[in-house]
Amino acid sequence: MKRFALTFTILCAACALTWAGTDYSGKDKEVIQQAPAPCEWYRAHEWDFNFWGTYAFPANTGNNHPEDIEHERAELTGKVVDLGHVSNDRFMGRDNVWGGGLDVKYFFSKYWGIGAEGFVLDTKHNIGGAGLGTFTFRYPIGCSRFAPYAFGGVGALGGGSHSIRIFYEPKEQESTEFQTRWIDNKHIEAIGQAGAGLEVRITHHIGLMGDFAWNFVSGPDNDFGMARFGVTLSY
Repeated sequence: MKRFALTFTILCAACALTWAGTDYSGKDKEVIQQAPAPCEWYRAHEWDFNFWGTYAFPANTGNNHPEDIEHERAELTGKVVDLGHVSNDRFMGRDNVWGGGLDVKYFFSKYWGIGAEGFVLDTKHNIGGAGLGTFTFRYPIGCSRFAPYAFGGVGALGGGSHSIRIFYEPKEQESTEFQTRWIDNKHIEAIGQAGAGLEVRITHHIGLMGDFAWNFVSGPDNDFGMARFGVTLSY
């Protein structure tokens, strides 16, 4: 009887230990969860290449009437010539133009980047273009694909054309004649730029961008705006 009681006690103790071990490993075991993936739509040390088309328009649009022009009179070999601008705009020569360009940016942080930009515009009678150095601030919205941005830049502008109105009045005759002549701009002007826009990432390396830039050129008659839309490649 004593042997039976001892054996029964040992078996009960073994069962209790087995049950306790099973309960600890199943019910009370701590489960370690993996941390969520970080937001990587926009990253520090990122290279962005933007390719875009643009619609541009001058600050001064429309044609002046001859009576509104401030003329500069000069006598040239028996003729009296009156000179003045046909159009207020001194770069595009028309009220709106199309063009395209590209820019490259290096974001040394998630928010700040430096870069270079170049574009061409189909100005009247001549192609105009510019090259600029740029500085960009972008602000990704949380972990979303959207990032509004603002930018500015300085550089050089060349090309384009402008018109003059010539008043022709032969001496000793009563007849007069107005003529329009186009002159290509052969000098380089300084240009400043400021603007803002929005980028949307489709994948981690491909996005869409749209922005508006205002360009300040030497003299208010050359200022113009640009609406730009294109594709971003990010690496």
